[in-house]
Amino acid sequence: MAFKVTTCAGKTSKVLLLIVNITIFLIGAGILGLGIYYHLNDGLYEYVFREAEVITIPSIMMFFGSIFIFISFFSIVGAICEVTVMLKVYMGIVAIIIVLEAVIMAVCVAMRGDAETHAIRVVHNLMEHYGNTTADELNVITKTIDKTQEWLECCGLDGPADWTDPEKATYWVNAHMDAMEDELPSSCCVETYQTCVYSNSTIESFFEVGCKTALQDFVKENVVYITVSGIALIIAQCMILICALKIRFELETNYDIYCVDDMQMTSM
Repeated sequence: MAFKVTTCAGKTSKVLLLIVNITIFLIGAGILGLGIYYHLNDGLYEYVFREAEVITIPSIMMFFGSIFIFISFFSIVGAICEVTVMLKVYMGIVAIIIVLEAVIMAVCVAMRGDAETHAIRVVHNLMEHYGNTTADELNVITKTIDKTQEWLECCGLDGPADWTDPEKATYWVNAHMDAMEDELPSSCCVETYQTCVYSNSTIESFFEVGCKTALQDFVKENVVYITVSGIALIIAQCMILICALKIRFELETNYDIYCVDDMQMTSM
């Protein structure tokens, strides 16, 4: 005998669970596909962060894409086929994810200083190879730094002086050591200037704020949105967990009722 979800609340929970997890499955498949494509496309992004000891972008995409597919699979199969075991596994995974999110948030707050120090070292390692087509064959490091400086309207990690420091921007300084003035990357220049040099001039031809400060200001300005997004994510996960719990309880209740009725019929 098959045990089905029959109540309005149970059916609604089932529909919501399927909609959310089918969406997650498709997103995961898309991320996984892009990760595989970038990984196989002549090593695209393979040189990014290699010197900085950071996992490559395609690897991260493939990991999270696989996780999304794996998690949503249990929910989709469990909801469609109404298999309580699959739903229990799914609920356990979601519960673990919620706990891990809380732990990661706590660790990030506790180890903020260490994480910032490591991030600074990573950026310095990247800056060493800016403009170096030998170390950065696909020119990805240069483009990444340029896009970041243009987006945040900043220059260097701590400021424009970073691009004149041979210990931080080794290749860039050596490549422009014959110049009369300290030339800055074009991404450091304001829109009205195509080239700019580091000087104490009052002419604002380049961004004077370092990217570290600019990023901190960006986070402070958007901390409300980041906080609300985090809370909304946790609430959504809890609602999904409740939906799965409702379906599971209804299936188990129907099974218990059937067992009781069967025992009564047998005793008669």
